[in-house]
Amino acid sequence: MKYQKIVPEIMMDLGEHTVFDDPHAVHQKIIHLHINLENWLGDDILWNLPETIVTERLKKALEHEKYTGFTFDEMEVTKDVYFDDNYHLNKSLPKFYWMKVNGKEDIDDVFLKDYELFMSDRFLEYLKINFSIENLEINPTRNEFDDFIDKMISDRKKGTKEGNPNDDSSKPDDNPWLPPDWDKN
Repeated sequence: MKYQKIVPEIMMDLGEHTVFDDPHAVHQKIIHLHINLENWLGDDILWNLPETIVTERLKKALEHEKYTGFTFDEMEVTKDVYFDDNYHLNKSLPKFYWMKVNGKEDIDDVFLKDYELFMSDRFLEYLKINFSIENLEINPTRNEFDDFIDKMISDRKKGTKEGNPNDDSSKPDDNPWLPPDWDKN
């Protein structure tokens, strides 16, 4: 099976009601997804790293197809105080669902690898023909932001904040974001 790396329309709106299975773990797993929506550009598939979100329209269609690598779950969606100022589409806001990606490479149509989303060519073609994906990027080119994200992920795997060697979580009064000698003038 041939795959493409994709980046759907980005939602940077993780809400305060999002619940993690272990908030202290290096790799946090979301068990309740809450999106506090600031805007929506109209795509049927959206991304909030590493969670995938779909419109009810896409969810219902996929439930009748034979694509694999995901399940659906309810999620909480609220409108941010700026939503009405930002939202300029002439259509009502749909119901959104959490598309839980659980696929495996070379087996399923959708899978995650190193916090990146991949889709089979046949699945991607289905989306292109039937749904709104104008803001979805296919095999996006890397930039300095990607390097920054890669470093954050790598540092997170190591268990440090931003790779700061001065981060010592056992010293809760220290601020790991400040240089060690910030107050010594």
